[in-house]
Amino acid sequence: MSHLVVTTPASDIGLAPIEALRAAAGLSVGDTSRDAELTALGRRISAEIADACRIAVGEGGEPTLRKETLTETFSGCGDEVLILSRRHNVKIATITENGTIVSIDDRGLQSEAGLLERWVNGYRSRWIAREIIVVYDAGFDTVPASLVGVVTDLARIRLSQASVDPLVKSVRVEVEDIDTVQTDRWVGSVPGSASSGLPDDMMARLARFVNPVV
Repeated sequence: MSHLVVTTPASDIGLAPIEALRAAAGLSVGDTSRDAELTALGRRISAEIADACRIAVGEGGEPTLRKETLTETFSGCGDEVLILSRRHNVKIATITENGTIVSIDDRGLQSEAGLLERWVNGYRSRWIAREIIVVYDAGFDTVPASLVGVVTDLARIRLSQASVDPLVKSVRVEVEDIDTVQTDRWVGSVPGSASSGLPDDMMARLARFVNPVV
């Protein structure tokens, strides 16, 4: 088991620049009239994506795919591979075993997957220690275009649904002597949405960023 602390939180958890969100709202690049609303929407969608991707929560910050510095402590370890709680663009700052610094070879780190093998002086061995502390950076400084695209597409959907109730299944209106309006609503999740609450096609596009269940 491990304990994760966010040493240096991301300055902004938003995954899309304001210019992209303005475009999603149908505004010109220089139109700042709705920036407060769009910034809040972008952060909310980014947080939902972090939840849907099962990004690990660490003490001191909200879960995010943006670059952060993290300190992760593994207790009573005897594994061949350490599975870091955060991944993507992982860069190791320091590793200590029971308080002693360990320098691993480059081959020991799978940066995208967040996997850490103990390769020291050309030899591979198990991680066996009472306490292993790994300080590392993980996450995106420059957000991939595919991820920005999901955020902006979701923003378009949310903005277009702002005046529409997504739980409405159908509406029937009869007009004779007296108007009759019948509204049927979906019970449970809205069709086309994954258990995460995001549309299925969006979850498919996020597949690279979804953490496996360990």
